Amino acid sequence: MSSSDSIDAPSDLPPHPEPIAPTDIDPAIAAAVDGVGDRFGALGLEQMISYAQDALAVARKALEELANEVD
Repeated sequence: MSSSDSIDAPSDLPPHPEPIAPTDIDPAIAAAVDGVGDRFGALGLEQMISYAQDALAVARKALEELANEVD
């Protein structure tokens, strides 16, 4: 196999961008996102974002229901 047939990522790609405010992101969240990106690439990140949006909607609804019970 020639070097042009390599499945490795090109070496001229920029590193992962740093978050705007790294202290605002829990290291476990950053590790999860980086892990999905490294293992599954952009498609995996898109799937992760879609799943996270669904999970966020469920969590927000649960919080709203709890707030309504307190009122």
